[in-house]
Amino acid sequence: MRGAETDDGSLVEWQAVPGAWIQVYADADRAGRTQLNLAVDDLDAEIAAVTARGVEVGDVVEANKGVRLAPITDPDGNVVTLIGGFRVDY
Repeated sequence: MRGAETDDGSLVEWQAVPGAWIQVYADADRAGRTQLNLAVDDLDAEIAAVTARGVEVGDVVEANKGVRLAPITDPDGNVVTLIGGFRVDY
């Protein structure tokens, strides 16, 4: 794995395989909870698939450079964010 760390040590990132990264960052407000980001090829299709299974998806956020984010939060505050439009190079 290839890794990098921010200057202040708040984020460490490893590229596990081409197109897949693991990020660990310090955030005291999220202690005891987690966030998982999943890049998907077709965000609208994935939203339809999970909502068909009874999962509630939050509002889609238009982030930057065509990237769209769709959060799913469980009752404990853990978040899975579906990411559409993700690219390695922008």
